Amino acid sequence: MFDFSSLSNNLEGSSLTNVIVIALVSFVLSSVIAFTYQRTARELESPRYFIQALILISVPVATVMQAIGDSLARGLGMLGALAIIRFRTTLRNPRNMVFMFTSISVGIAAGVYGIAIAVVGTLAFCSIVMLIHFSPLSKANAIIGALQFEILNEDLLASNMREKIEDVLKSYGTKVTLSKYSINNKKKEQVVFEMVSFEFKLRFENKEDARVLVNELSKMSGVFNVKINFRDDYEKI
Repeated sequence: MFDFSSLSNNLEGSSLTNVIVIALVSFVLSSVIAFTYQRTARELESPRYFIQALILISVPVATVMQAIGDSLARGLGMLGALAIIRFRTTLRNPRNMVFMFTSISVGIAAGVYGIAIAVVGTLAFCSIVMLIHFSPLSKANAIIGALQFEILNEDLLASNMREKIEDVLKSYGTKVTLSKYSINNKKKEQVVFEMVSFEFKLRFENKEDARVLVNELSKMSGVFNVKINFRDDYEKI
């Protein structure tokens, strides 16, 4: 088995050969991380620039760590330089944040000549990501829909219309939550109608159930403008 610790000991120093080897190691390991991200991403369109950033960021981080070395003055100077630079890009996806942090960590480990740490950490991280990707934790078995419709206020008050609608919703959705409720006045042919707008969030097993639900609500008397929008409610690995 290859001894990474011996390689780390031999690379200690700032010779040109060592700098090149560290840069190559950082590049290869960050490429493995980026490849794992691309293979396990659920998005229809892979974030191209983010994947490029995953590959590129470990190399300058490793270079900076080699430049700082054990010098406290260099470390404080680099801290001051980074304080001047304002990074305004926001990672709203926690999963993307974890991948970016891992790529940076690999650059740091390689930059301080911890080749074994960088290699083992990268392989362990990518293996865990693949394990989660093929586990039930990442199973896309639920569809989140935002159901919107309107009811005449007089119809809503005249009978138990709301209870009937909620019973219909629960028969198709595995989980139902009322997210919005509003009352609006609409005018048609000099007549003012008081309409009650509802929005429910539902979880479906499949989109066929949602289609049947929309058709059933549309046939109910007093229910208007039935529509549903779908969205991905989870951050999946």
